[in-house]
Amino acid sequence: MVNVIKEQKGDILIVRLSGSIEESANFDQLIGPTPNEVHVYTKEVPRINSTGVKAWIKYFTVLQANGVKLKFFECSTCVVQQVNLISNFICGGTVESIYVPFACGSCSAELVGLFPCETLKTLGNDIPDQKCTKCGSAAAFDDIPEEYFAFLKREQG
Repeated sequence: MVNVIKEQKGDILIVRLSGSIEESANFDQLIGPTPNEVHVYTKEVPRINSTGVKAWIKYFTVLQANGVKLKFFECSTCVVQQVNLISNFICGGTVESIYVPFACGSCSAELVGLFPCETLKTLGNDIPDQKCTKCGSAAAFDDIPEEYFAFLKREQG
């Protein structure tokens, strides 16, 4: 079940989503009316099922149609997967930052690193290793770059 924390900062509504986005997701009730700019943070969204995707697209498409500027931050790996799979998932908005999966070859730990999308565009598919938080060894990018970063090559909002 998805939870929402809202915070108004000037003319921008900050929306922090946590939990799974599934059948019970009713963004009209959870988020409600918005100003002209909404920043959505999805760091704590571990899963989105097909019904959740439909609810997401339905809500954010209406916002887009009403001229609301959408920006997505701290996108979890499952959100990145949806952005890559469904061309209109961000409903004309922009993805500002994403979590990138890494795996440590020494201790088998799985970790994620937060990257601004502008940085990723300059890196191309050459993602630098990250220091493993468990053992200190180098952790390598743990996905297929052409697939994980495919959305960066598409035109965004």
